[in-house]
Amino acid sequence: MLNSSTSRRLFGASISVLTIFAVDASAQAQNQLPPVVVEQAKPRATPIRPQRAQTARATSRRTAARGNTAPTAATAAAPAVRAATGTSPVQGYLATVSGTGTKTDTPLNQTAQSVSVVGAEQVRDQGATSVAETLRYVPGVFAEPGGVDTRNDYMTIRGQSPNVYLDGTRVNERGAFNEWRVDPFMLERVEVFRGPASVLYGDSSIAGLVNLISKRPRAEAHNEVGVAFDNFGRKQIQMDSTGKLTKDGEWLYRFVGLFRDSGTQVDFVPDNRIALSPSLTWRPTANTSWTVLGTYQKDRSGTSNGFLPREGTLVAGPNGYIPRNRFTGDPQNDIYQTETGAISSLFEHEFNDAVKFTQNMRYAHVDGIYRSVYAYSFFPNPYVFDFSGNRRSVIRGTGNQTSSNDSFTIDNNIQVKALTGPIAHKMLFGVDHRNLEQRSASAGGVDAQLFDLYNPVYSSVALLPLVNNPDTRQTQTGFYAQDQMRLGPWLATLGIRHDLASTRRTVADDSDRSATTGRASLMYETPFGLNPYVTWAQSFNPVFVSAVYGGSACVGGTCKDQRGETFEVGFKYNPTSTLAINAALYDTVEKNRLAPSSNPFASSQTGQVRIRGAELEVIGKVTADLDIIGSYSYINAKVESGTNIGKSVEGVPNNQASLWGKYRLTAFGLRDVSVGAGVRYIGTSYDEPNLITIPDYTLFDMMIAWDPGPFRLQINANNISDERYVAACYSRGDCYYGLGRTVLGTATYRF
Repeated sequence: MLNSSTSRRLFGASISVLTIFAVDASAQAQNQLPPVVVEQAKPRATPIRPQRAQTARATSRRTAARGNTAPTAATAAAPAVRAATGTSPVQGYLATVSGTGTKTDTPLNQTAQSVSVVGAEQVRDQGATSVAETLRYVPGVFAEPGGVDTRNDYMTIRGQSPNVYLDGTRVNERGAFNEWRVDPFMLERVEVFRGPASVLYGDSSIAGLVNLISKRPRAEAHNEVGVAFDNFGRKQIQMDSTGKLTKDGEWLYRFVGLFRDSGTQVDFVPDNRIALSPSLTWRPTANTSWTVLGTYQKDRSGTSNGFLPREGTLVAGPNGYIPRNRFTGDPQNDIYQTETGAISSLFEHEFNDAVKFTQNMRYAHVDGIYRSVYAYSFFPNPYVFDFSGNRRSVIRGTGNQTSSNDSFTIDNNIQVKALTGPIAHKMLFGVDHRNLEQRSASAGGVDAQLFDLYNPVYSSVALLPLVNNPDTRQTQTGFYAQDQMRLGPWLATLGIRHDLASTRRTVADDSDRSATTGRASLMYETPFGLNPYVTWAQSFNPVFVSAVYGGSACVGGTCKDQRGETFEVGFKYNPTSTLAINAALYDTVEKNRLAPSSNPFASSQTGQVRIRGAELEVIGKVTADLDIIGSYSYINAKVESGTNIGKSVEGVPNNQASLWGKYRLTAFGLRDVSVGAGVRYIGTSYDEPNLITIPDYTLFDMMIAWDPGPFRLQINANNISDERYVAACYSRGDCYYGLGRTVLGTATYRF
């Protein structure tokens, strides 16, 4: 349980607020309600009442019996198709509305910020099995910078690591281990907010954030079960069921779950998972919705990346290349296990057409075990190779860790629409809070016994006994305001926020931080669908102290806060209602950037980094049978002060490009068959002093699916040519292989 009295008071206050709104909503549903009036522009104004629905159906039957087919208020009272929202399913590949960029349901072509949305259909078609894989075709994103990594999704956006959010509140710390790794099958959308997001979300990097949108209960009945297999031994069964619990739709349910037993590219490393997510929605009126989601997830894996040396990966040594499946650990001791239990509350209430209250809240408990043995490839270290022998052997490092985290997150905001003369306003006022309490124990050492990377002999390695670390508590509270304004074709957004953040430990290194950040944007909406814009935004990212491996600890003492500022110009263009072309140019300055150090479990901080870039995205339907996703990204990231001035920032590819297309074979009389193909290009990158170049590489993907009705059969092949490539090498000496050819087959039955 949380020890924070502040969090308990906030939790209690939140439940009280929800209860008040629920009672108010229930009273609206049971007491004096106005007659049903159908207004297409205001579909949410109609209360959900079973008696009135029955009356409408009876009237419809009487009208039909008289032979009168003209629409009436009663016959039109049947549920209408709801407008798209920031949490609704994406139809096809092109999303039209998102809430991530503004925390309000705003059309993407009216959002003066770079936001990309990956819907469940795209995830399915591309055979993505992790959140990182869903982002392979998103501009500005380096989806797998660490290669094959079973521990977490360590993507980067515009050259920096983002925070990960779930339904609008933080779920994942950047670069940390034993975090909740959400499975893409549990998600309706994956949304990428590129650029500073601190004004709405608080402490976050200049990269922006990845916001995961959970699958939620729906009124439309949908049931499916499926199985999946791949060439690494994956055996997975999954199910998704949703619909009405009551005929009037006041109560909705959903249950999503999967069970997986799987191997990976690396010997002795499993990728097993149990994930269960039941959810329930109560809609006493059309103006009120309360969804409660539960989650239980248990992942059991190991260390897949191995921390291999440069010789044998980036370049061939006297003994050739180290095999990609090489496991450098101890099969008896290697374990990476994360067990998560969480409950979320998502509440909305519209008082009227002008005022809306929203609250997202979550409590999560996560237990982790991380025991590993790995190649000690870090410089300076004269014993990385057995130089007196034949350059085949390394010594190995050992790690032993347990952790237990309790987190509580809550975001309350109220949206108000108003007019001041000719200017229309959509104002947002909110407060959010996050509390994280962490208990951990860890130990690390070095096993001096030589390990042959080309002909391994596995024997048990003794791990050092655990030592308790100081308990850590991190809190962050933010107060924010935003105004989205319209004057004719002009759209402007102004936002401001003040954050209070702190770290408390059982040792004398407490810290308190605060910051005020702002954002401003201007867009011009043309009648032919081309909307140019300009945006300025700031970021504030305090680097919290953590004793757990993978936490943010800086060499030489406490890390300084990271601050950033971005200027961006771009356009959103919709030549048709089913196709979007988006482009942006940006200039970012970041101070106190974290970088890898010779200590694999700590970071160093550079002085100032400047990142300039360009992005282009094309997504949508070209013809009735052809969907495409195309992207290009250019990033020029340079160090401007501190060490390595003038050098390229480590691990940031200069160029990335991708193209994916899906074509239905209707013209060939095979309307149930679709084929897909994609190509991904990742440009060259460098280590920190720019002494080592990581070569560029190109990967090809394909898909074929047969979907005649209730059954769907699909085969995906990613990296078809089985390209052997290195995703990253750090100046400390370690390198990481990318994922080889993966063939995934899925079979789904819908009923």
